[in-house]
Amino acid sequence: MPVTRSLHALMPVVVGALRRVSSAVVLRWLLFTAIFSLAAVPPLDPDLWWHLANGRLMVTTGTIPHVDLYSFSAAGHPWVMHEWLADLTMYLLYQLGGLPLLVAVFAGVVTAGAICLYVILRRSNLHPTLAAVLTLVGALAGSTAWGARPQLLNLLMMGVLVVGLGFYRQGRLSPFLLLPFIWLWANLHSGFLVGVIIAGLFLIGEWFDARRSPATGMPARRRILFGSAIGAGTLLSVVNPSGVQTLLFPLGTLTSPLIQNNIQEWASPDFHSMAGVMFEAIVFLILGGLATGKVKARTHEWLWAFALLYLALASQRNVPLFVIGAAPLAARGAQALLVTLSAILPTAVRRPAAQAALRWTPIRLNPPTAALGVLNLALLVVAVVVMITYRALPNLRSADEADAIASVFPVQATDALQAIGKPIRIFNYYDYGGYLLWRLYPQGSRIFIDGRVEVYGSALFSRYLRVSYLAEGWPSVIADADPDAIVLPNGHPLVGLLGQNPEWQLFSRDRVATVFTRVGFAP
Repeated sequence: MPVTRSLHALMPVVVGALRRVSSAVVLRWLLFTAIFSLAAVPPLDPDLWWHLANGRLMVTTGTIPHVDLYSFSAAGHPWVMHEWLADLTMYLLYQLGGLPLLVAVFAGVVTAGAICLYVILRRSNLHPTLAAVLTLVGALAGSTAWGARPQLLNLLMMGVLVVGLGFYRQGRLSPFLLLPFIWLWANLHSGFLVGVIIAGLFLIGEWFDARRSPATGMPARRRILFGSAIGAGTLLSVVNPSGVQTLLFPLGTLTSPLIQNNIQEWASPDFHSMAGVMFEAIVFLILGGLATGKVKARTHEWLWAFALLYLALASQRNVPLFVIGAAPLAARGAQALLVTLSAILPTAVRRPAAQAALRWTPIRLNPPTAALGVLNLALLVVAVVVMITYRALPNLRSADEADAIASVFPVQATDALQAIGKPIRIFNYYDYGGYLLWRLYPQGSRIFIDGRVEVYGSALFSRYLRVSYLAEGWPSVIADADPDAIVLPNGHPLVGLLGQNPEWQLFSRDRVATVFTRVGFAP
């Protein structure tokens, strides 16, 4: 009897919950499941390995180095480990669950950023279906940055910041929450500087709006408090292992033509790729909305969109930040286009009867029932299982990940080098540097270069490029480096030249890379 009574008491709760499983709820879950599944990409980022090596170094030594330790070409050069907290967290996650856990966590980071984007779009009163479509477009626009890499944390932190600033405008958050937020971001990645800029543009925009319309603007006291929080947060950001260098670090990479011209993620967006087309779509959506003359936005929303558009056009790695920062303006642009189209389409038909027939009238649905909720829930479960099973899980299995890694990185060639059993100097292909140092640094071997271009500087990076492009003087670069081994992709033209050079001998070859050792080198 008590069990029966409990079931009777529980039934209204279950029925109420099922009634809330509407088509809108299903659409949202499908959207975020699809984004998670798409973002669970194989761990093939060349920089992943030196990030893990950094975390391992901190765990095993208990220190954070300030000079390079991994290479023989830049040994002792200043090294700003601005991502130290992200690197440490990544290594701890790797120890806990291996690469599959890392892939899942960073796919979750992308999904959390997409949730923030959706919240921002809905806050601008964009229809839920359109907000879902625009969220997917925005996520795909930033897909070139997907992977297990600290820079993805900038997307999430940016999303949280923009959502939080909206709450602050409504008087629902303390401005001094900005202090620990900036400090945390500064220790995760040097991209926090963009967050400081966004907060500053928000303050400037609110000051301008308050001067223009005192009745609707933010009160002066709250603006002063927020400005104080920005200043205090910026000062607090230097409380990190690298001090003020964390503030200066982004300026070096942003202003280096050598980096932007030779490293893909620092180059401008490729508008022939899917990500580039999605980025274009957002830009044209904003421009189309502005052309209607009906877009009314707060000043900080204009400032965010155009400041981040400049950064995104300069470097594709900044596109995800633009997507988040421009979301309020994109939502208002989409709304303006819808209003304009709804006003234009009926007038294009001259006959009144036909015109009336084309007018849109909202469909009045009956209140959702528990039966419809059960159907929606069943469809949702099936769709989620299918997406996770056929898209995400293949990239979350260790065996599949190992096969993907072996198709991109010199796994077997590194095994052969590791078997030498003593420290060696390796002149390596740029994309192999992180993997080689992850595998070989513990035994004392050193590489020539890896993805930490800021450590090597323009002069040394230029010397590497001379070899990579077989530019004039490339033999002298190798002679000066005096490596014990050279590791190159199988298809690199230098492989053929070294194969004919009496000073070098073939040591190992796998399906990805070829290893040469100097004649007379004794393994």
